[in-house]
Amino acid sequence: MNLQRLKRLFPSMTTLPKNQKEIDSNYLWYQLDNTIIGIDKKEITERDKMLLGTFLTAYQIHLPAQTPKEKEWEKRIRVRRNKHLGKEGRYRFIFFQVVKGQFEAAIFKQTLQQFFMGDLVILWNNGNEGFIIEDRGSFLAEGLTYHHIADTLMSELYVKTTFFIGPYLENDKDLEDYIQQITQMAESSFQKMDTGVVEYTQAYPSFLIEILSSKQQQHLSEWILKEFTTDQEAIETIHMFIQCNLNVSETAKKLYIHRNSLQYRLDKFFESTGIDIKQMDKAFTVYLAILANMHNFHD
Repeated sequence: MNLQRLKRLFPSMTTLPKNQKEIDSNYLWYQLDNTIIGIDKKEITERDKMLLGTFLTAYQIHLPAQTPKEKEWEKRIRVRRNKHLGKEGRYRFIFFQVVKGQFEAAIFKQTLQQFFMGDLVILWNNGNEGFIIEDRGSFLAEGLTYHHIADTLMSELYVKTTFFIGPYLENDKDLEDYIQQITQMAESSFQKMDTGVVEYTQAYPSFLIEILSSKQQQHLSEWILKEFTTDQEAIETIHMFIQCNLNVSETAKKLYIHRNSLQYRLDKFFESTGIDIKQMDKAFTVYLAILANMHNFHD
């Protein structure tokens, strides 16, 4: 693979001048012999990333040197050799994204290490995002959560970080697809959810909505919500009721309204739609309809 051929395939390709201290995060950077090249992320598909990663070495700047365990994980991702681990060898990936700004990756990692038992494992995608890997040898100390981590990074380093917590795996059979899907779900969730920590179980409903066509989203919204599609007060009430696990008292408290007022709104929705959202299966369908309605509204 040579520079001329790459330039023909990726017109945005550029080279990194020597001694340059910062790189453009909108580009993916690779090392080819003694030259550092960058390609605009918009030109690179997931398949392109896989192919380029096979022939070129990813280049990062100002990132901590990889530990032996981190190098081992990178190799493991490529070969997917542990296909029959079982629960004893289970692990999970936590995608993180740091808001662009001034921060030192080494100090960032040192701060994170304080929360973990065992040596922290981080695989960086670039200077602003990557994966934390939890396994039997590296895991959160008892009683701590990623909410604690996000708060600490903000208060001590003034670094805003968002985390997406993936499910546990018990083998490496689907590891590559797992990483790709977590990345997609995380990036999508961070755009839609105003929270520092997102779990995959929270993200799946929105992910399912995005799979639907615009017409299907519209039908789901209109058929379920009917005239309430434009009633923001009703939508907010029902959304909160579902988020509060169908608990009337907690919902009324969160909305700062009387229980009777809440019950009136719920009864009004039932009378108009015929849907009893106190039943879990119907509540879930209504929840999807609300997400579809929000999705169409923002589009």
